[in-house]
Amino acid sequence: AEVRAVEALVAKLKEDPSLIYDPQLGFFKDFVLSWGAKVPDAPKPKPKAEPEPAKPPEPQEEEEEEEPEEPEEPDPERLEEDPEPYPSAGPPGQTELSDEQIDKQGELKQAASEALEDGDLAKALEKLTQAFEIGNVSAMMYAKRAEVLLKLKKPCACIADCNAALKINPDSGKAYRVRGRANRFLGRWEEAHQDLAESQKLDFDDDTAELQKLVDAKYKKIAEKKNRDRLKAEKKKEQERKRRKEEAQRAYEEAKNTPSGGGYGFPGGFPGMGGMGGMGGMPGMPGIDPSMLSGIMSDPELMQAFQDPRMAQVMQDIMANPGNIAKYQSDPEVMGLINKVMGAFSKGGGMPGGMPGG
Repeated sequence: AEVRAVEALVAKLKEDPSLIYDPQLGFFKDFVLSWGAKVPDAPKPKPKAEPEPAKPPEPQEEEEEEEPEEPEEPDPERLEEDPEPYPSAGPPGQTELSDEQIDKQGELKQAASEALEDGDLAKALEKLTQAFEIGNVSAMMYAKRAEVLLKLKKPCACIADCNAALKINPDSGKAYRVRGRANRFLGRWEEAHQDLAESQKLDFDDDTAELQKLVDAKYKKIAEKKNRDRLKAEKKKEQERKRRKEEAQRAYEEAKNTPSGGGYGFPGGFPGMGGMGGMGGMPGMPGIDPSMLSGIMSDPELMQAFQDPRMAQVMQDIMANPGNIAKYQSDPEVMGLINKVMGAFSKGGGMPGGMPGG
């Protein structure tokens, strides 16, 4: 093993005789000179290359001045939200009513209709609610009471009755229409737009068409503003992505142009070599095949990776105790380097003793 290590060293010296002046090989140079041999003249120090100036950051795109939002026009028909509790919804579920109950419910509904004709909204609400308490409330009854509640300027109670009607009959055009009007009076233009569009699809009403035009105009403004806000957010996100990319590129260029020294291109020598240790192999890697070492040293990516002091320290830690590899399982950068090193070893005939495979 010692002979093969010396052969590998001699091969490297033939490729680059200036390596004899590496401080780590000082003992070997002294030994050669003590036998009267000659060594090549020391290479003249190369002038330090001036680092390339960092590229100036690209000018940031000027943010467009925001157009001032148009003040919302006052809505004279806007209603305040009415608080709970809302009128009773009646007993849940469907029950078989007696003839007497059916007759009584019919009388109450008729009384509510008469009260509406007389303009007595409070009495109409009272009679309808009494009819609800008997049971078996239909979607039409809910929609009718919802109309009364809206006329009484109780839009939230109206919406609650419309929701109940739509649970019973999802195709109730009247429930959608009344709920759309209630949402319009609450300034909920998007909900009103959806409800009125659905009501006209199910049961077109000429009187609703005019209201739908107003609601659609409001909805269009809201949709346009949302679209502008979305585009603005996407543009800002793209600018931030470009800024981070440019910063990373500048940092990379600065790191690339910063000179770093060390034997064989590694800070402080190849990790784990310990000054070659009498050429008897790397600590933690006994009997390493010189072709494996040559494979690592001829891989420019590995040589570049070991320029990073952190990576060199990691490899020293793992080569000192192969079990320490477990500490770095969650670090993709470290594991990528380790896998590449293992690949170089496998090309040379296998992993050195003690180093975990795959």
